[in-house]
Amino acid sequence: MLNRAVLISTFLIFLCWTSAANAYKGTATVALPDDPLSMDPHITSSTIGWMIWRWPYDTLLSSDPRTGKVSPWLAERWEKLGPKQYKFWLRRGVRFADGTPFTTAAVKYSMERILDPKLKGRQLAYWADFERFEIIDEYAFIAHLKSPDNGFLRRLSERFLIISPKVKDAPATAPARESFGSGPYVLKSWTKSIRMVFEANPTWWGNSLYPDRPKTVVLRTIKESTTRVKALLVGEVDAIMRVAAQEVPEIKRNPQTTVGVVPGLRIFYLSFANRFGGPFADEKIRLAANYAIDADSIIKTIVGGLGTPIGQLYHPWAYSGHNPGKKWHGYDPAKAKALMKESSHPNGFKASLITTTGTYPFDRASGEAVAGMLKQIGIETSVQAVPFPMYRKLFTAYQTDRKDPAMFFRGWGQTMDAAYVWRGTSSCAGIWSVSCFKDLDDWNEKAAGIDAPKEQQAAFEKLTDMMKERAVHKVFFQMVDAWGYRKNLELSPRPDENLFPWEIRMK
Repeated sequence: MLNRAVLISTFLIFLCWTSAANAYKGTATVALPDDPLSMDPHITSSTIGWMIWRWPYDTLLSSDPRTGKVSPWLAERWEKLGPKQYKFWLRRGVRFADGTPFTTAAVKYSMERILDPKLKGRQLAYWADFERFEIIDEYAFIAHLKSPDNGFLRRLSERFLIISPKVKDAPATAPARESFGSGPYVLKSWTKSIRMVFEANPTWWGNSLYPDRPKTVVLRTIKESTTRVKALLVGEVDAIMRVAAQEVPEIKRNPQTTVGVVPGLRIFYLSFANRFGGPFADEKIRLAANYAIDADSIIKTIVGGLGTPIGQLYHPWAYSGHNPGKKWHGYDPAKAKALMKESSHPNGFKASLITTTGTYPFDRASGEAVAGMLKQIGIETSVQAVPFPMYRKLFTAYQTDRKDPAMFFRGWGQTMDAAYVWRGTSSCAGIWSVSCFKDLDDWNEKAAGIDAPKEQQAAFEKLTDMMKERAVHKVFFQMVDAWGYRKNLELSPRPDENLFPWEIRMK
């Protein structure tokens, strides 16, 4: 009888634990301005992509964007063996949604896939300092770097998504449309540019840590900000991102909805296409454009105050590089006109300003405002406000062979990686760069390879000074993020523009 009682008690405890571990419930519908270009987590790089890929794919580590602190995820612990070596121990008992055990083989395969030139992926620059993984056994490995990299752990938490090795047996196009991860959700259906449906992964290792998360997450693509707000107010969706300043009061007046505001990671700037020469290869023209643009006016009138002036591209939470005392070129129309007269095009020229439309509440209007300001110094600017997929195509064209004068209204965010700021936005091979300054490329790599924090900080600050002196970009502001959501959710907006459904608590 005693043994039977013990058996029954044990069984009941197991049932209670299982119930708590899989107590996800309900449906959360999220409206975003875009859906991913692809579901392959190793091919491209975009804000929406990095958010959505995390739903079905796990990373080795996790990081808090508010503090920069790195914590365990698929890797339970790690140790820095030296300036260029880190040892990791993996979580045991994890399986991919397809049933494949998670081991060091999957870690090694995922990195090899990212670096495979045949894949033609756009994430190679993230891993410029990576050398190899040394496999110790199924659950331990050593990462070897080419040079010291203080951002390596942070990058593993943001940019290294682990894919099942079984993807090798799937059709070549499958990763673009399906999910092959071990993460909290599994992609069930996708109608491009309309709707994606994710279901909670019942075998996810973290189920017991997030018991009240949504069972189903529906992603609806709604490009216009006002339409997203209407959908929220009538209950068609439960959460929306990038609420415009003028829309905040309306959402707050509704007893069923609220707004969460948080300082964001994204920094907005104007990028000058000069990789192949042209007017914007002239430093005086870039400086003239900097002085001609009134960034403070854009923040107050168009952004509605949901922006903070900033004098650099290094975010306050980057592991190195940020200095709150830095200031960028201000508004000085007289100086702008004088510089244009001294430039290679004293009589002005025509140029395109390319911006997204609907990706941010203020993107088109900001581009139009900048065009009006540049006209005052003789740069006749035509604004092309296009959906994000076309924006990416145009950007790629100016990276490869297009040479007519152009500028891009850009937002750089979702990373606290100091080394990648220059690599991504400004380098000769940057994924989001249409410029080329080889000497500054060299300086950035030198700074990235410094192990001593104080020396590294000084080196990145010097790079900011050189960027300003040569007017590589026109820096505008740091975004303040506003999320709208219904009160049936318990949601704490993140400053990195991510929405992780497992962090949502369904009431």
